[in-house]
Amino acid sequence: MPTSVEASDSDGEPPPVELWWLLAGLGLVVLLLVSYAYLRGGFRPASTCTIDNVPSLDDPRFALSMEGLANSADTTGHLIGFWHTIDDVYAARNAAMASAEHLIQYETYFMTPGRRASEFAEVIIDRALAGVAVQLLLDHQGTKAMPEKYWQRLRNIGVEIQFFRPLDWRAPLEYNSRSHRKLLIIDGQRVYIGGAGVSDYWDGVAFDHDKAPWLDFEVAYEGEVVNLLQGKFLQNWSCAGGCINLKEGLHAVQKQGSTPLFITDNTSTLNESSMRLLMQLHILAAKQRLWIGSPYLVPDDETIQALICACQAGVDVRILTMGAATDKLMVHLASRGLYGPLLKAGIKICEYQPSMMHAKFVLVDDDWVSTGSANFDPRSYFHNDELNISGAYPELARRVEQFFLDAMDNSRCITYADWQNRPGAEKVKGRLALLFRHLL
Repeated sequence: MPTSVEASDSDGEPPPVELWWLLAGLGLVVLLLVSYAYLRGGFRPASTCTIDNVPSLDDPRFALSMEGLANSADTTGHLIGFWHTIDDVYAARNAAMASAEHLIQYETYFMTPGRRASEFAEVIIDRALAGVAVQLLLDHQGTKAMPEKYWQRLRNIGVEIQFFRPLDWRAPLEYNSRSHRKLLIIDGQRVYIGGAGVSDYWDGVAFDHDKAPWLDFEVAYEGEVVNLLQGKFLQNWSCAGGCINLKEGLHAVQKQGSTPLFITDNTSTLNESSMRLLMQLHILAAKQRLWIGSPYLVPDDETIQALICACQAGVDVRILTMGAATDKLMVHLASRGLYGPLLKAGIKICEYQPSMMHAKFVLVDDDWVSTGSANFDPRSYFHNDELNISGAYPELARRVEQFFLDAMDNSRCITYADWQNRPGAEKVKGRLALLFRHLL
C-alpha cells in the first residue's frame, strides 16, 4: 500500500515533454506578435491632436484646409453614373471596359476565382485582342487566391500585370501596407470608383450568414478628375515596377464639369495620416447632418470624441456599419466594443442585417459627400493606400442619401441598453480584439 510520501512523489511528476514544447511554441507566437506590433508602432502613443474652429463647408478656407491639412488635390468633375446594386455595379464596369478604344487601367485590392473573375477576364481578353492596351495593378495580398494560370492567360495576349507589394524578405513589414483602392480608368476619359472587388463574395454566396448580395455602390466621373486619378494610378504602377510612357499614358485634360472636387489619397508614413485628417475635418465641419457608412468601424479616441462633440452640438449623427454578417469577425467584435460612449451620447449606430455592408461614405449637411475606399479604422488611416473623392455635389449627395435610407430600413439600430446587455463572451472577445486595435 503506497505511503502518503509516495503518492506525493507521483503527483509531483514533471509535465510531459510535449506540453513543454506546446508552451514554448505558444510563447514564441506571443513574442512574435508583440514584436511585430512593436516594430509597426503599435505601442507608440496615439495622436492627441485636436482641431478647433473648423471653417464651414461654404467658407473658402475649408477648401484650403482640405488641400493643406489633408493633402487633398483640388480638381473638377462631372458625375456620369451611380450604381447601387451589385449586378448593376459589375454590369457597368464590364460595359465600360468593353467600350474602351485605347486603354484600360484597373487597380483593385481583392479578387477571387469565380463567375465575376471569369467575366472580367473575358472582357479584358476581347479588348486586348482588339488592340486595346490593358494595365492591371493588383494588390498581392488581396488577389493571392487567384491561380497563376489566370494571370498567364492574360499575359499571353499582351496584358500588362503588376502586383502591388509582394512579400519581400528585405522589407517584410511593408507587406502589412496594402493598396485598398478600386479604380477603373477608361481611355483616360472616364473613371469608376467604388468598394467592390472582382469576386463572387459581393453576390452574397461565400458566407452562410449572407442572405442577399453585399451592400456597396460605384460612382463614375468625367472631367479633370480623371486625369488626376490617372496620375495616382501611375504612381502606384511605377511603385510596383511598371513602366510609364506619359506620351501614351496621360490623355488630354478634359474640361467638362465645373463641380469642384477633392482627391485624398493616403500614403503617409507619419504618425498622422491624410485620411484621418480628412475624416476629422468632415466631422468638425458638420452643422446639421453627419451620416457615415463604414463597415470596418474602429475609430480612435480623438475621432470618438469629435463624433460625440458633433452630436452634443445638435448635429444628426448616424453610422451605418456591418452586423454579424461580416467577413472579418475580429474587426466586428472590436467595433462593437467601442459603441458604448457613442450610443450614450445619442449617436445612432445601425448594423446592416441581410449581408455584409461594404460601402464607404460620409454625408455632411445638405450637399457635401465623400466616397471611396477608406473606412473609419487604423488600417485605412495608417496602413493602406486609400482613395476618396469629396465635394459639395447635390446630385451625388441625394443618391448616397437614398442609398443610406434604404439600407437603414434593413438594419438593426443598437441602443445603449442593447450594448450593455450583450453576452459576456462577446464583451471578452471584444476587449481581446481591441488589444490589436492599431493593426485592424
